[in-house]
Amino acid sequence: MPDHNPIFRGAFPAGALDEFSGRGVRPVVFDIIAPDGVTSILPDDLKLVLHVNPKSMSVKYQKIIERTQTKSGFVEQHFGDGTQTLDFDMATGGFMRLWTGLSANTSPTMTGGTRRETLAYNSYLDILALFHNNGSVYDIAGQVALQGKVKVTFDGGVFFGWFTSFTVNETADQPFQFTLSASFEVESEVQTWRTAITLSNPLSTTL
Repeated sequence: MPDHNPIFRGAFPAGALDEFSGRGVRPVVFDIIAPDGVTSILPDDLKLVLHVNPKSMSVKYQKIIERTQTKSGFVEQHFGDGTQTLDFDMATGGFMRLWTGLSANTSPTMTGGTRRETLAYNSYLDILALFHNNGSVYDIAGQVALQGKVKVTFDGGVFFGWFTSFTVNETADQPFQFTLSASFEVESEVQTWRTAITLSNPLSTTL
């Protein structure tokens, strides 16, 4: 029988389920959550996974501190936690086409097809659409019918919020892929803490 496995595939061919593949790698998973903050708008078997994981993902925390200079020195006022952000540094996969290899073609009149007809470019359009919609669901008139939020999951950390910026860079020395960067403002965060050892109860008298 012929082999129907795709020749070109992303780093996570099983999508969000690659987290349970046993290969020791986990994808960064994006989801769209309804206004109730719990229900996913997307079907259970449909979550957005990047072609490859980001090069880096920075979680930034900050405190709101106001310092006022007086005659006798500085007075500090602490107002708790500031806005939490996620910063992504990403890249698309290589724009690879069957039979022609890496493609930097942008003209549809050229033979061999263009880079737009590649798996990596399609994956890039997915993350771009996620940024543009930013958790919004539109009706047929183009009006926002429901405003949800974006959910980002990676390695036990869950972040809810919205994108604030998205940058696409194309350079002459890398004509076969885009480099991307994005900022994500976190409304709330859920962390799952795990331990691999059993700790004894310090209040127990049993040795």
